[in-house]
Amino acid sequence: MNTNRLGIAQLFPAAARSLLAAGAALAATLAPVRAGEKVVIPISQVSAVPQGQFVTVQGEIAEERAFKAGMRYLLRDEGASVTLVLFDRALKQSPGIDRLLPGALVRVTGKVDTYRDERQIVPVRGSDVRILRPAPPVPSARIGDLTPADDGRLVVLSGQLVGADSFSAGFKFQLDDGSGRIALTVFENVYDGLARPEQVNLGARVSVTGVLSLYKTALEVVPAAGARLQVLSPPVRQAEQRALASISDRDHGALVRVAASVVRLDKRGEEALIKDDTGVQKLRLKGAVAKRVALKPNDSIEAIGKVHFSRKQGTVIDVVLPTDIKILR
Repeated sequence: MNTNRLGIAQLFPAAARSLLAAGAALAATLAPVRAGEKVVIPISQVSAVPQGQFVTVQGEIAEERAFKAGMRYLLRDEGASVTLVLFDRALKQSPGIDRLLPGALVRVTGKVDTYRDERQIVPVRGSDVRILRPAPPVPSARIGDLTPADDGRLVVLSGQLVGADSFSAGFKFQLDDGSGRIALTVFENVYDGLARPEQVNLGARVSVTGVLSLYKTALEVVPAAGARLQVLSPPVRQAEQRALASISDRDHGALVRVAASVVRLDKRGEEALIKDDTGVQKLRLKGAVAKRVALKPNDSIEAIGKVHFSRKQGTVIDVVLPTDIKILR
């Protein structure tokens, strides 16, 4: 007996008996479509498939969202929806995140799993995802034309990076296209997927494909992967080389370049006391930077940072991007 037919018989005994009796009639009822040796089942039937079994479904990508280890897509056909999970390894072997966009029609083979009481399909290989119909082009937009009503839209924005900062889960840039500014939020896994992260810095002109998200009262654009952030022209850095002793509270907000050695670090590696031949200063590795820069006492470093002064902490040089600090050892 055909192994695919046997699998259906185990899952749907009544349907299997009808298949043996009526053949084509049941095929019309279940609307299976042959994909090589695989049978495409309606998404509505996935809920009845035992966990761990492999199925093939076909549907349109309705939504996408990134998570720490890959991407989740919501697949829909005419009757139901299911979550497609592509972990990073399979994602790299798939048609590509730049093609797996809302509106694309895809055929997927994967293992049925359950996450938070919801069924999902997890392909083992990227080749188990086939694009049958490409997504329509993502529309370009002007930042100045965007409003809170655009929350959830997938758009292409282009402009210059005029600000940068970091937080615990990634990095935030300010993107300016001449008509307005918007926050560009790059989460850690997206940043780590950039082909040339050193190019994503102040002064660079970039194009980003991302979802508009309303955070508090302002829109931000959030790319789902490094491939969605393209550098159109390289950054232009204007950081003055400074001796440590020359940096004071009067330099608050200035971008400086320093060369020094590490005297000591706090326990988390986020704040260092550095010195050169002229004096000492505090260097702070903000947010996600410390996770990617393993400083040690006595390291020789070169760093670009923004001077920050407060009454509580005094003068601090903030390094907001991992590529803004080099360890010379």
